[in-house]
Amino acid sequence: MEDLALRETLDTERPSGSADRGLTERDFERIADRGFGDGLNSCAHSIAWFKDALYVGTSRATLAMLRVNAHPPAMQPWPVDTPDDVYELERRAQIWRFDPGEHTWEMVYVSPMVVGRSGDRVARDIGYRGMSVTRSGDGPVLCVCTWSPSKGLAPLMLRSPDGRSFVETPAPEWGDPTINTYRALTTVQGRVFTAPTGRTEGYGRADQTAAGLAVIFEAEDLAAGRWRPVSPPGFGEPGNLSVFELGSLAGHLYAGTMNPETGLQVWKTPVRTDGTYQWTKVITDGAYRGRLNEVCVSMTEFGGSLYVGTAIVNGGHDRRRGIGPDRPEIIRIHPDDTWDLVAGTARDTPDGHKAPLSGLGPGFGNPFCGYIWRMAEHDGWLYVGTYDWSVLLPYLDQRRWPETLRSVVALAGAENLAGRIGGFDLWRTRDGLAWTKVSGTGFGNQFNWGVRTMQSTPAGLFVATANPFGPQVARRNGDGWRYEDNPRGGLEVWLSRERRVE
Repeated sequence: MEDLALRETLDTERPSGSADRGLTERDFERIADRGFGDGLNSCAHSIAWFKDALYVGTSRATLAMLRVNAHPPAMQPWPVDTPDDVYELERRAQIWRFDPGEHTWEMVYVSPMVVGRSGDRVARDIGYRGMSVTRSGDGPVLCVCTWSPSKGLAPLMLRSPDGRSFVETPAPEWGDPTINTYRALTTVQGRVFTAPTGRTEGYGRADQTAAGLAVIFEAEDLAAGRWRPVSPPGFGEPGNLSVFELGSLAGHLYAGTMNPETGLQVWKTPVRTDGTYQWTKVITDGAYRGRLNEVCVSMTEFGGSLYVGTAIVNGGHDRRRGIGPDRPEIIRIHPDDTWDLVAGTARDTPDGHKAPLSGLGPGFGNPFCGYIWRMAEHDGWLYVGTYDWSVLLPYLDQRRWPETLRSVVALAGAENLAGRIGGFDLWRTRDGLAWTKVSGTGFGNQFNWGVRTMQSTPAGLFVATANPFGPQVARRNGDGWRYEDNPRGGLEVWLSRERRVE
């Protein structure tokens, strides 16, 4: 297992802290933990800098939902204590505000309860998956997209002119009552775009990764909730189940799809003042890796190019569609539509031979990496955060694993290995070629299995995590298991404290 050896020997402690040298793990301070004191706040699903403050939208009880959804992973015991009926849990999503001057947090919004499709009272929103700042009327507004439970109502858009009062406005008319979530929410040249990404098929049959409606919508009148479609369904290709991510480069809107048939696609269009759109396909067939690059999960402009992070859904193993398990890649797209493989598997393509420019394989060489989940430019560096499933090693059924991986885990011990290398990886680069690992252990918390959001601000770089291992987690007790309080469970937020070199 050379990848595992590489993961443990890479230097994460180089002196740093300046703009020239970038950030190290020591430059980060934890400013929120245990899900803001509530372990069911398991994911910092959205983040934005607005009116000199940071806003974080949470999603609730994600491991409890995964247990009742279709095709959950085979785990015994289930990692967190959860009832058979997930609706017994307090699932109302929250929005939190951080004042960097006062160094204080305040919950500024919590989902109301509503009467859902079934006639039961349920949380209207179980998550806030996207945030974006745009202009509306006389000034900037904070926009937040919602995630509805299976028994709930259609998702909405929340708008706030001041970061404290939130107004409900309609999301696009999807034309499909089973759509219950949208993920991508972005502003390009003053225009707001979004797309549906998940649907419910009834209680216990939710699929939050594929809407079956791959259409991008633009807000014609955000305050009134008037939207219009600006892309053809699936871009004319039925394998595109959803537009999973949106980004921008050089005045163009980019759209990354989920396509389990042939692999993800990336499309682009100029954003014009007359509101017309002309789409061009830039990446096809998973960048010629096929279904192993099933979905585009992250996009960030950096250094005049667009960096794209890939994945297989459901943590790197799409059990529903028989794809994987395998690890993600990073692709770099230039304004002229040429592209590079930054980290991944070398291969011959119609565009020529592609070898990883960084010399790093898929998942940065980490055998437990499932997603290139989030990217952010900060102070001249690109920071890339991953999802890492090694914390699940003690609970997973390993009988169908490759013999080499089973042997390594057996030799090290599943609990020991999870405690030693569990947690996300955070990397940085200045050119896409040379990379330095900032953290390989989720900032010292094995339960921080993913960097879910990042935000560059005048106050520093905020890194917010996905950590669904609260309030209680299963721990081995002799020959059995029991659920115990987990002081390291629930989302965390970290802030860099750069030391400037004068």
